[in-house]
This record gives sequence, C-alpha cells and structure tokens, in this order.
Amino acid sequence: MTFVAPSSLDGLSSAYPMSSAMLRHDLAPHPLLSLPALADAARELPPQHIERRIAGAANGGDFAMIGADDSATADIIPSIETSGSWIMLRFVEQLPRYRDLLHGLMAELAPTIAPLTGPPQSLKGFVFISAPDTLTPFHFDAEYNVLFQIAGDKDFVTYPPEPPFLSRDQREAYHRAGENMLPWQEGFDTRGAAHHLTPGDALYVPYAAPHWVRAGSSPSVSLSMTWQCDWSAAAADALVVNPLLRRLGLPAGIPEWPQQPRWRALGCRAARRVGLL
Repeated sequence: MTFVAPSSLDGLSSAYPMSSAMLRHDLAPHPLLSLPALADAARELPPQHIERRIAGAANGGDFAMIGADDSATADIIPSIETSGSWIMLRFVEQLPRYRDLLHGLMAELAPTIAPLTGPPQSLKGFVFISAPDTLTPFHFDAEYNVLFQIAGDKDFVTYPPEPPFLSRDQREAYHRAGENMLPWQEGFDTRGAAHHLTPGDALYVPYAAPHWVRAGSSPSVSLSMTWQCDWSAAAADALVVNPLLRRLGLPAGIPEWPQQPRWRALGCRAARRVGLL
C-alpha cells in the first residue's frame, strides 16, 4: 500500500533539497496515528523520549517543559483538546510497528531524494500532539524533514537557514550543545513562507530551515519523518570543529550545499579521538 500521492512527488523533486514543498498523503485514517494508539505508544516509549510542554508559548519565549518524565502524559493524549499541552513522542521508530510505517514511507520518497543527496540515513520519527492554538516557537532542526498532517490544521512558517534568521554561531552551538530555539525579532512574521496544512497535507522542510508552527482551533496531530545524508553528517562535524579551526587561524564558515566539507569533517573526527572536542 502506498500513502504518498505520486502526483506530488514532482514538486518535491523540483524543490529538494534546498526549498520547501507541499505533498499529499493518505495517512490521516491510519490506525497507528489515532489518539488511543498514540497513547499506547507513549506508554511503551522510554520516559525520556516523551515531552510535554505548555501550549501557550510565545515566539522567542519560554517553551516550558511540564513533567518531562511524567508517566501520566499518555493519559492526557486522548483529552489533548482541553489539556493546554503540546506533547512530542520522540524516536517512535523504536517501536517496530512505527518503524515499519516510517520505512514504508521512506521507500516511497527515496527514488526522488536519493539521486540528489544519496541514500537517506538515520531515519527517525516524531509525533506532535497539540492542543488548539498551540504555538511551537521559532527554532530549527539540523535534519531533512517531511511533516505529515494527520488531524486538525496548522500554519507552518519556514525561513531560509541564513542570517538574520539563523547565524553561524547558532548553528555551531546546536551541534555542540543541542540548543535549537532561536530568538525572535519584530518583523520576522512577515518574512517567512507560510504553509497551511490540513489532514492529507505534508510539508518537506529543508535541512536547518528555521520555522515556527501554530495549531488551529482543533487538536492537531502530525507525524514528522526525518533523515540525514552524507553531506549533512559531514556538515554537522564541520560545524563542531569550526571554533577550534578559527582559534588556529584557519577559515571555518558554514558548509554550503553541495560542497562537501570533507577535510573539516575528518578534522573533527580526529580531534574527538585525541580529546580536543
């Protein structure tokens, strides 16, 4: 069975890997993505892979955690509409039934993306379950991503991975410490590309593209499938070693697709082996 509409793959082929693209899918009624099934998944996942945050965050504000290891989070999922919460199930590929779903989806996309960035690597899945009007503040993710909208609607606003939206220092800090939230500036709201997603819509989000997301007036469920490639893995290593190279007086900018930062990546791995990183 196929889920991604073949007619929407042409748009992905034209946009990938540098620009966002809308796709269509038939995942909305999938039994693994219903609220009861997701509550069961939350009970099976390690507690550290379940996040519950406030639904009332502001762009540039505190996206505060609520009981990161709270085992009751699974019980909140069926009543997400009145919970005032944003819930993320991380790394659902740990559960074989979700891993099979993700691999099936990637098999549909791979003929389009692999000729451009090579075989997809490090396939991961995240499910976002949001109370109405939840804002996920401005941030970026250092991975390629297709987000499948399953229930409810949301506005997903993307920006190019460059200043003033994303700086070299912020990218390097992410690869050292994992911090991906970004400061918000007045005027950003009119400078992004807005995508309105309803059930059956999907959005390809380019590597490291800053974005913010707001759910609509009903509970939202989305499945995010992410991956890496040889270039993105090398870029991550290059960004880790950049500060060390600059201290040595060597050039160390942001890796630009499709140029491979091969020597910097090798330098990063060597520096790790001798304890410099």
